[in-house]
Amino acid sequence: MIFLSKIKNKANVRPANLFFLELIIVLLFFSFSAAVILRIFAAADSRQKMSDITEKSVICSQSIAEAFSVSGNLSDTLSIVFDTNDSYVGNAEIMLDNDFEIDDNGRIKLLLSQRDEPTAAGVLSHLEMSFSLEDKEIFYLECSAYIPENRGESID
Repeated sequence: MIFLSKIKNKANVRPANLFFLELIIVLLFFSFSAAVILRIFAAADSRQKMSDITEKSVICSQSIAEAFSVSGNLSDTLSIVFDTNDSYVGNAEIMLDNDFEIDDNGRIKLLLSQRDEPTAAGVLSHLEMSFSLEDKEIFYLECSAYIPENRGESID
């Protein structure tokens, strides 16, 4: 019977190292979970920034399209929208900052291209706009304006 009592005592004894091993495994699990969660938050933040830039591109292109429908001229359109006095003929490449203000060191590139089609009663003017960030296009819009030949004249 002495032999059985020694076996029972050894079965009830739990080594202290097992507690530390379990503690290390739990810490590794939580550190891995924290790393995954931080990566998810970083990805969500970058997507939110890209969404903001896309939204501002849409609003800016709408403003440009409305100004172009009134003026029918690229230089006049840019002077209305961006309050600039630069003269543009046919094409324009403008660098914008994150607030969509003209900035030579901006990250957002706005490409504008105007082409005119003469008609019998005036000119049909087309404007293509392309917003890109780091050479990736984020928004594209094409609009047109019809400018009659007797613009500004009164019809009797």
